[in-house]
Amino acid sequence: MRSDTGHRIGTGFFHVWTAPDAPRSVAVFDHFDKVAVKAIDDRVQDFHNRAPVATVDAVEDDRSGSVVRAIDKTVDWMEAISPGAWKHPAVNEAEFDPLPGYELTHYYIESREVIVYYHREGTHEGQRPTGSTTTVGLEVTTETYPYLVVKAWRDSGNATVALAPWDYAHETEMVDVRNPHDGCGLDIALTIARDYVAAVIGDDTNPPAVGQANLTAWTQ
Repeated sequence: MRSDTGHRIGTGFFHVWTAPDAPRSVAVFDHFDKVAVKAIDDRVQDFHNRAPVATVDAVEDDRSGSVVRAIDKTVDWMEAISPGAWKHPAVNEAEFDPLPGYELTHYYIESREVIVYYHREGTHEGQRPTGSTTTVGLEVTTETYPYLVVKAWRDSGNATVALAPWDYAHETEMVDVRNPHDGCGLDIALTIARDYVAAVIGDDTNPPAVGQANLTAWTQ
């Protein structure tokens, strides 16, 4: 991995090693009362794209020694696991297999929910127009609402499959197009989204994407 060090975050620093042939990184975070080593899936956005590897208690009068011990743990971990072999426990690989006619634009893992944005190919893209606060009068089609959003709440597993008129749309600007079962989780919600796309644009992808749940296996 390639080293990229010396970045400041908050009151401390972090040191990063980035894989040249896989979207993975490993970082040592030096801040507050500990020095943490975390592996990062660079395909996913937000702070929850990282998973803990090791932790070293920070000694105030020997911060550099604590960082060196953490770096040693990082090197040991990198020597034991290749970048392509590491998988973030919260990342579903099926999200990276775009829905037919769509392209993946955002994959967020937040503290309370997971949010995936797909954009309809060949349609306009971008954020809410300046000064716009409403979608009243905007016809709901896959062209005027070119973003398909799949969300799941991490605590309950409840999910949403909706169309959005622009990037980073508010909840009130989205239009639900399917009603997933309570507690179905992200994998089932993605399958439901695929079924919606197949019905709307006439594509029937079979079998499902790798890592995607089979909708027929779901029982309430």
